[in-house]
Amino acid sequence: MRQLSDSVVLFGDAMHPVHQNLPGRCRGNPAFPPVAETDSGRNRLNIIGVYDPASYSFTHLTGEENCNAERVVELLELIYKKYRNVSHIYLIPDNAKYFHAKKVSERIDEHKKINIVFLPSYAPNLNLIGRFWRFAKEKLVTDKYYKEYKTFRAKVFQFLNHTDDYIDEFKTLTVEKFEIIYA
Repeated sequence: MRQLSDSVVLFGDAMHPVHQNLPGRCRGNPAFPPVAETDSGRNRLNIIGVYDPASYSFTHLTGEENCNAERVVELLELIYKKYRNVSHIYLIPDNAKYFHAKKVSERIDEHKKINIVFLPSYAPNLNLIGRFWRFAKEKLVTDKYYKEYKTFRAKVFQFLNHTDDYIDEFKTLTVEKFEIIYA
C-alpha cells in the first residue's frame, strides 16, 4: 500500500475464532467416512485489531471480552502509542456499531491525528483486514485440532504477536488490484 507522507493507513475489524475443529477438504472412500475429533466449540476469542498494509504489521486486543465501544477506545490508545511519531492516522474500519459509538467519537476528538474513514455499507471486500482474517483462519483453524482451549488460545496469540513471520505471504494477499464496475 502506498504510504502518504508522514501518515499511516490502517484497516480495522474484529474476528471471533471459535475453539472447534473446522475441516478443510479431504478425500476418502464414501463407504468409510473420516472421523474427526472435536471439542466443545463453545469457547471463542474476540479479536479487534488493525492491519497496516504498508508495514504488514498488526495491532490487536485479544481476549474473551466482547468487542464494544470500550474495546475500540482501548485499541485507539494502542494505535496512538504505536504511531505517536506519525502526524496523521487514517483508520478504515467496517461499519460495526461500536466504531460509531459516542465514546469512540469523543476519543477521536481528543486525538486529532486519528481520522476514521468508514467504508460503504456492504463492501467488506474493500477492507484489507478481511484478507488478513481469512489468512489467520487458514493458519489457525482450518484443518487444525486443539484438544484444549488453552492450547488454541496460545496458538492464536503466538500467530497474532508474530505476524512478521508471514510477511512474504501477506504481500500476496494485500495487493491493491480493485476492479471498478460501472453500473
